Amino acid sequence: MDYCYSEDYCNPYEWSKTFFSCTPDYTKHHSPIDFNARVIKNESIPPLSFTGFDVVQSSWVIANIRDTVVVEVQEGMKVSGGWLKNEYRIVELRFHWGSRNSNGSEHTLNKRRFPMEMQIVGVAPGFDNVFTASWEQAGLASLGVFIDIGEENVPFKAISDVVHSLSFPGSSVNVTPPALMELMPTGTDGFFRYSGSQTRPPCLQTVQWIVFQKPVFISRQQYLGFATSVYYSNKDDPRPKLLVNNYRPVQSSAMRKVFAAPDSIALISQGASPAGVFNTLLIFLLSCML
Repeated sequence: MDYCYSEDYCNPYEWSKTFFSCTPDYTKHHSPIDFNARVIKNESIPPLSFTGFDVVQSSWVIANIRDTVVVEVQEGMKVSGGWLKNEYRIVELRFHWGSRNSNGSEHTLNKRRFPMEMQIVGVAPGFDNVFTASWEQAGLASLGVFIDIGEENVPFKAISDVVHSLSFPGSSVNVTPPALMELMPTGTDGFFRYSGSQTRPPCLQTVQWIVFQKPVFISRQQYLGFATSVYYSNKDDPRPKLLVNNYRPVQSSAMRKVFAAPDSIALISQGASPAGVFNTLLIFLLSCML
């Protein structure tokens, strides 16, 4: 792997020296982005359709692949709707996190970065894997799920309980999983929709993004399993390198439209004045009375 997140010579600000397609450009469709008051709510966006998400599969493989922890799922799960351009076959889950003292989601909500983000990756019909699909326009779909800190998440234990055994790249373990729907937000009707890119090299702009507005919650102990026990250096390295803050910085969304599904909660600009917020609420209340 010739890219990284923490070291000066290979961190995200250096990726473009090796991967030209990762060059930040406000005219391109790079990811991740911030969801803010510029998001356009569109009542025409249809709901998402999940196939097989409520089925408990027999086994998942969880592995440390140096830049993240990835979960390889079995056949049978698909997602469509939500203005996605295909019915996408789910092939893996990927995680991005911060450190013991910092947050690490890739997407942000009104500039707030969550502790973690889970990305559910699907490939378009006709493709066997993420690599081949990534070269085709709209070949990939990613469902972004914000992860916040709260009570222990029992279904998530299937993943968090084994992270400590995945310390070094190449290590993997088989687990008996929950149904994927148990790892999803309680409300999946509120989501953001945009066209973007991979958030790791080669940053190809072939990804259809759905990012849910509501987070899921895990305990701090579950979170720390990722932030304190996963390394990106090899096992024989005399100075093991902890994998932390494995997220790409937020990219510009100035030249594209970002949409919100009908059931999404309206976002208020960070720079809005108290008077502006009051007037917005007043207009909303008056409209409800008419």
